[in-house]
Amino acid sequence: MNRIEIKPSNLSIDRIEEKCLNCGMCKKTCESINNIGADCINCGQCILTCPSGALIPKFEYKKVLNYINDTDMCVVAFTAPAVRVAIGDEFGFPSGTFLEGKMVSALKKIGFDYCFDTTFGADLTIMEEANELVERLKHKKTPLFTSCCPSWVLYMEKFHPEHLENLSSCKSPISMQSTMIKTYFSDMYDIPKDKIITVAIAPCVAKKTEKMYHPETDFVITTRELAMLIRETNIDFNSLKDEEYDSLMGASSTSGLIFGASGGVTEAILRTAYYMINGKVAPVKFYHLDEVRNESDFKTTTVDLGKYYLKVAVINKLSTVSSKYDELKKYDFVEVMACPGGCIGGAGQPLGAIKNMKEVRENRIQSLYKKDNEEKIKEAYRNPKIQDAYISYISKNNIPLHTKYISKKTIQNETNKV
Repeated sequence: MNRIEIKPSNLSIDRIEEKCLNCGMCKKTCESINNIGADCINCGQCILTCPSGALIPKFEYKKVLNYINDTDMCVVAFTAPAVRVAIGDEFGFPSGTFLEGKMVSALKKIGFDYCFDTTFGADLTIMEEANELVERLKHKKTPLFTSCCPSWVLYMEKFHPEHLENLSSCKSPISMQSTMIKTYFSDMYDIPKDKIITVAIAPCVAKKTEKMYHPETDFVITTRELAMLIRETNIDFNSLKDEEYDSLMGASSTSGLIFGASGGVTEAILRTAYYMINGKVAPVKFYHLDEVRNESDFKTTTVDLGKYYLKVAVINKLSTVSSKYDELKKYDFVEVMACPGGCIGGAGQPLGAIKNMKEVRENRIQSLYKKDNEEKIKEAYRNPKIQDAYISYISKNNIPLHTKYISKKTIQNETNKV
């Protein structure tokens, strides 16, 4: 069989049959990056390497536009960290250009009623997951596996359901953000939940499947789809002046921002975990963990958290997980991203720079870390909007910020089908 199977039920990936060359590139890509046989985990890396454009994300942007044009609905957009350093690829900017302001301006001109930053959701994830890590260290219940990447979560549910208890119970930043929009935002702005449409803008196609299990997110559109929306609404992106996110959930720490790069989740959570354990700001090393700041497939380090020495592993690509899985139990904290480079290399990112993708990914990563260096608030616990949300709302309400996982065990050795 020369190609991977894309089932009609796949919520993340589509195949245009008349464009398919049956060249086998999708199968080679899948074997190289994930190497798990016929069980698609929706990472979509095959989309990035398909030479004919036969493989595409399941586009949702036209449905979103219909809701934007419905004056009875409140349509709320929120953007992942990796989008702002990739959207420029669609409009002639050098790869990695940080275009947060223009991106927000475009969203408002498209007609979204409110625009928030998913890094607020990432900061919320940091607070919850850092606390979870500290509790696990106290009770010697490590390793803790990150749960931000939906392809990694699906991999665990399919292939290692016996270890689901090791996955963080925290929802992903997108699901955290959607939950807060349907609760916190709804109550603060007195807008009925059934009148709110949440639209996540992400580099990731697997998030389109994640929302089936977390229906607080109504739509997920990719960076490419955002570019399509910009063009179809006749917006001159390059001439836009910078605008800011709406204030309620528009501020974030740079810890939330570096979630977009492989290793960023680890660095962000350790900054806050150190504070939770010791009551003071983490040492300088925690703000530039060189050992996890590269695109190697398997990165490890040991970190001194004061009361605990933490063994950390950071993994790119699920093929690496498959070969190293038995080793993971010796670590305390394990971050896994299915896509090379992390979210910045997601399958919903622009296609124009495929030939130089490694360089492009590095430029995007460096752009996020440059912003981390420049800004003052580098820890989630110092984000004033997060502090306000916990004091005024989360502490007083039963907000579902955590989730549960279910076994989706399948036959691992099934061969690929046409």
